[in-house]
Amino acid sequence: MTQTIVDLISQHTVTALAIVFFISLGEALFLIGLFVPSTVVLVAAGGLVGAGKLPFWPLLFWASAGAVAGDALSFWVGHHYKGRLRTVWPFSRYGALIDKGEAFFARHGGKSIFIGRFVPGVKAIVPGIAGMVGMNFGWFSIINVVSAFAWASAHLIPAAGIGRGLSRVHSFDPRLAVLGIVLIATLLVLYYLGKIVYGFAFPVLDRWRLARIERRGPRSSRLARYETRILSNHRNIVGWTLVLMVAALAAGGFLTLLGNLLFDPELKLVDKAVYNFLQSFRSDAGTRIVTAITMAADGFVLTGLTLALVAWLLIRRHFSVALTAAIAVATSSLFVPLVKGIIQRPRPTMLYAGAESFSFPSGHATLSMTVFGVLAVIVASHLAPRWRPLAIAAAIGAALIIAFSRLYLGAHWLSDVAAGVSFGLLVTAIFAFLTRRQDRTIRLGPLLAVLLPAYLGTYSYHLWKDYDRWTVNYAPVPLAEQISPRDWLADGWRRVAERRLTIAGDQAEALRVQTDLPQSELTARLEPSGWAPLAVGDLLETLLPSRVTLPEWPAAPLLHDGRRPVVAYAKPGPVSNQRLVLTFWPSSFQLGPGEDGRPVLVGGLSLEMLDPVAGGYAILEIAEDGPGLSNELDSLMQSLAPGVASTAEGDILLLPKTGASMIKRPVTDGRQS
Repeated sequence: MTQTIVDLISQHTVTALAIVFFISLGEALFLIGLFVPSTVVLVAAGGLVGAGKLPFWPLLFWASAGAVAGDALSFWVGHHYKGRLRTVWPFSRYGALIDKGEAFFARHGGKSIFIGRFVPGVKAIVPGIAGMVGMNFGWFSIINVVSAFAWASAHLIPAAGIGRGLSRVHSFDPRLAVLGIVLIATLLVLYYLGKIVYGFAFPVLDRWRLARIERRGPRSSRLARYETRILSNHRNIVGWTLVLMVAALAAGGFLTLLGNLLFDPELKLVDKAVYNFLQSFRSDAGTRIVTAITMAADGFVLTGLTLALVAWLLIRRHFSVALTAAIAVATSSLFVPLVKGIIQRPRPTMLYAGAESFSFPSGHATLSMTVFGVLAVIVASHLAPRWRPLAIAAAIGAALIIAFSRLYLGAHWLSDVAAGVSFGLLVTAIFAFLTRRQDRTIRLGPLLAVLLPAYLGTYSYHLWKDYDRWTVNYAPVPLAEQISPRDWLADGWRRVAERRLTIAGDQAEALRVQTDLPQSELTARLEPSGWAPLAVGDLLETLLPSRVTLPEWPAAPLLHDGRRPVVAYAKPGPVSNQRLVLTFWPSSFQLGPGEDGRPVLVGGLSLEMLDPVAGGYAILEIAEDGPGLSNELDSLMQSLAPGVASTAEGDILLLPKTGASMIKRPVTDGRQS
């Protein structure tokens, strides 16, 4: 139903305004609003506003008008029936919700009309309650109108911004845009389902649960006793079922990553792009800091922490917990080298020998998630329920920090650390389930008093002994392969990517130029043809609307294989309010030999224009192909290369510093460029 409504909204403006009005009206009706998917529809409509398919102001007006009308009708129902409302069907079936609305109104008074509009479960109740208790209609109307506009704006404006952002992200990376849309749609569906469960299904199910327990309680059959335990959540059976679900999801995540690694070549492209992107931010100071962080979860440190934990548990006679914890950590410790030896995936850089020279999965990520997770389970089981999520979140956060340190230092690929965290989470969930009925008399104070000094002592000794060595080992490595100028011109240019690779491993626009010219010489050759140097902006600067003119707008920070642009040039486009942009990125090659070798740059042409938003604001649109790009390439070649050498294989431009030449080849889609 929701998809049908969204499709209608996107195709017919008048129909869209009518649908939004009636959806907003229905969402505010007494009790009925619990079942109306207003949030889903309004957010979708706002996204279409951001995509330029619907007008903003009419949509805001009719959404607000519908909300005002719905609250007014609910107020009239409450005012007309008053106390008799509890005896009128279908309102008589929801006495608990009416009680909740009365309590909310008694606590907040008249301002509950405004507040309640943003609170799921009560916003369809409060206007009717206001009518029941005899609230002044004039004062109610003022709050109703103001809150309706605020409510509609709170849905449409952020959704329009998200719609704009997704359209821009689609220009950068279509797959990321699709994932963003799927994520937003999933969250909206979950919100709507939660709204129904909270407002309608939960009270009904709770009444059914209590009645079922009472009816099945006297029976002595095993099935009846088991059903009663589940319905009464005996010994937190529901919670432990959720723990098993987490274990299943973690196992599925690990197997999915393993399968993609073995059979999907795009995963390796994503890993490489993320690696190149993070390595571009490396610095000496950052390396020193992150090296200290990653050493906090080295095998030496975590082994010391595990031994201290198991020893303390044994001394205090918590034998079952000690044995289970030891088996959990030992399982992860043995699993990592076993899988590494089978998969034998090389690391981004050579850091270790033997099985540790392989990359999948990350040992640091696996063991940190396992050890910190086991500690969190032990600590959380002895805390008050409200503090338990904090302990679990702290363990997961610490493991994710360690995982990121492995990425920053270039020790692992993204899929390695994701698989390690997944397997560590699986082991942690199994440990939690196996120890759910074991000794609960563990005293946290003495336990932490032993573990904290043991951990800090082991970690300090490790830093003192090995920090200098690992700082050198984790030093940044060159991202480009050395190649001689002769080999590059002879056949090496074929190994350079033909199209820009996005961060998700997808192919974007064709890379039409290869050159080793420095920026100063590129500028000198391009300026006579009208190309002017253009600053490369940051992501937000490019995504957000602005009032600057197109010549003042910085170039979009498009990534190629995770590498940021090094220089960009612009010139007026084939029509007004357009410009051609020539962007250069580092390739994976560097002309050598020697440390002063010249990087081989790859360049791509794109067409940019401004898309008006409102109030003089506009946003940058990017087109990979346009009517002026093919003709512009010929002009570009003449600007850069005084002579041409060609074959019958297609078009590509090579500009060695020692002299210019032209070689031809086809781009991937078969077109001649």
